[in-house]
Amino acid sequence: MVEVVSNTEPAVRWSAWRDEVSALASGALVGAATWILTYALSEYVIGQIACRAGSSIISCESSVSISAMIALIFASVAGLVLLVRRRVFRPLLVVLAAATTLWGVGASWLVERTLFDFVLTVLISALVYLVFAWFAKIRQFWLALGVLIVLVIVFRLMTIL
Repeated sequence: MVEVVSNTEPAVRWSAWRDEVSALASGALVGAATWILTYALSEYVIGQIACRAGSSIISCESSVSISAMIALIFASVAGLVLLVRRRVFRPLLVVLAAATTLWGVGASWLVERTLFDFVLTVLISALVYLVFAWFAKIRQFWLALGVLIVLVIVFRLMTIL
């Protein structure tokens, strides 16, 4: 006789609030690190190279956006380490989706270098990490990947408009 066993696990992996708080804190730290690294890179490294006497104005103006992209890569790697150490579910998926969403978005906020722009960068990054960490809890990997891809597309379209 064949016994049919049904899966009674929910479609979403539920856990304590610890995962959400960890993702929110990691996202805030990534946002702060991105802002600080962008400032340091644009002032002391990329800006010095791109804005020398005799270089084109276009390369000097794009030094902040190039610095923001490099800073986002370094901060995302640090964010991946933080999420892994805090045992957040599918940390690489969360970091890749967040980095894709935030790619090039923060460069316009980092030009002014005000406290408001710093707080805005930290809050947006924290919320993005929180949303993607929450949706990455879907048990079926392909479904979670599909949902995150749709969310990345929606968030990118929101930044364009």
